[in-house]
Amino acid sequence: MKIPAILSLAFAATLPACVPYVGATGEPVPASEIEPYSSWPAELEGRTVDIVTQDGIENRINFQPGGEMEILVEQGGPVIDGVWGYRDADTLCVAFAPRGEECWPYEPMMVGETQTVTSDRGQTLRVTMIDR
Repeated sequence: MKIPAILSLAFAATLPACVPYVGATGEPVPASEIEPYSSWPAELEGRTVDIVTQDGIENRINFQPGGEMEILVEQGGPVIDGVWGYRDADTLCVAFAPRGEECWPYEPMMVGETQTVTSDRGQTLRVTMIDR
């Protein structure tokens, strides 16, 4: 199943709390190495998704205009800033320190829809778009 565009960002947000490694190499990625993406799906700008990991950890991600994002790690937890956008026409990615980049196949979704997706790092998430 392809991962909805909106979902991919949300998935990344849940990773810090449940995945024991950071970056693709297992090393932390400094904020200075997080590069913005040059394009992103306009239909996701300003939208928010709820994400639930296999371990039951819940995060909320807001895809801000201009390819920036905010991840609320669990209710009342810290906010993590990052970027989101296309790697290519079929792949949506998110990136933030110290996690680095994580990507999903791109497929739009509708408000209220829940999808289960798996990233290029093997992280499986249940994502629900909650607003437009």
